[in-house]
Amino acid sequence: MRRLDLLKYHDYISFIIDKLLDRLYSLLRKSEDKLTAKAMRHVIHILEEEKRNLWFSTVCKKVFNGCKFGITDLDKVVVVNGELKALIEYKWRNEDFERAIPVNAFQFITLQDLSRKSGVPLYYIVEIGAYRGKWFRVTKIDPHRRYRVKRCGNGDVRDTYTIVNIDNTELLNELEFKSWLREVLLNGRT
Repeated sequence: MRRLDLLKYHDYISFIIDKLLDRLYSLLRKSEDKLTAKAMRHVIHILEEEKRNLWFSTVCKKVFNGCKFGITDLDKVVVVNGELKALIEYKWRNEDFERAIPVNAFQFITLQDLSRKSGVPLYYIVEIGAYRGKWFRVTKIDPHRRYRVKRCGNGDVRDTYTIVNIDNTELLNELEFKSWLREVLLNGRT
C-alpha cells in the first residue's frame, strides 16, 4: 500500500495501532521471561515509531498543502570505522523476479540523487522468501544512469516504479551475501 494512501486514514490507523499497543503492553506485563519481554518491547517500539512516522507525514502533508512534496526513508546508512560506506535500501519479496525489479520511483530517484550528491554508493538489497534458505538479489545503483520508469500494478500497489533490469543484479545465497557485504563494506569492492 502506498504511504500517501495510509495518510488518508491516519486517524483510523492510529486507532488500530493503539489497540495493538494496548494488547502488547498487557502481554508484556504478563511476560515471565526477560527475552520475551525484550522482544515485545522491541515490537512495541516499532509500532510506536510507525505511529509517529504517520503523524509526521500527515503534518507535513498539511503544512506543504499546495506544494509538490514527498517524504521517503532510507533503510540503512552503514558506517565502518567512522567512514560512511553505503546507503542501503533493504526490501523483502516472497519470490524472485523474472526480468526486472520494480521499486518505488519517487524513493529511487531521491536516493539516487542523494548517492550522486554525497558520493556514497547506493545498493538495493532484496531478500527473497525463506522457503529454501535466504536468498538475496543485490544491485549497486549507478548514480548517473537514467533508469526506466513505468506506471504499473493494480489496486493498492498501483504506483510509478523505477525498473531495475535483473541482468544488473547478483543473486546470492546467505553465505555469499555475507561475503559480499564484507567485501563491499570493509574492502570497498563495488
